[in-house]
Amino acid sequence: MVFPMRNLSRCFRKGQFFVLSAFAIVATVFLLSQWIEPYNIPDTSFAIFSEEPFIFNDIKEKAISTVKASKDCTDLKFNLAEYKKFVDDFSLSKGLSINFVYTIKDCNSLLTNFDLTLKSSSVSIKSSFTASK
Repeated sequence: MVFPMRNLSRCFRKGQFFVLSAFAIVATVFLLSQWIEPYNIPDTSFAIFSEEPFIFNDIKEKAISTVKASKDCTDLKFNLAEYKKFVDDFSLSKGLSINFVYTIKDCNSLLTNFDLTLKSSSVSIKSSFTASK
């Protein structure tokens, strides 16, 4: 029995066309995605480089915990005076203007009012808050 020979060059051309078409489509999609991609990514790095809000929140949180950790009015006065000194020294080392003012309203419940202001060349933050035991 004799089998007819198929035209092999025709099969190879179909395969070449398929491979070249697939490569061209993939390359086109890749180049388009590389060209469009940088415009879709928002730059949020400026929030990381601004440390002032983190410093402000830390000072506020530690002021409240200082009041809660104090045993009596004398201890509270000493702890807050030490903390104020620390905040003033820290603000000088960072080049920030931090105004930390506190008033002890009631020695029985250690009720204390705070006024905290942080100013820098790029940010100005202010808060008034109250802490008690």
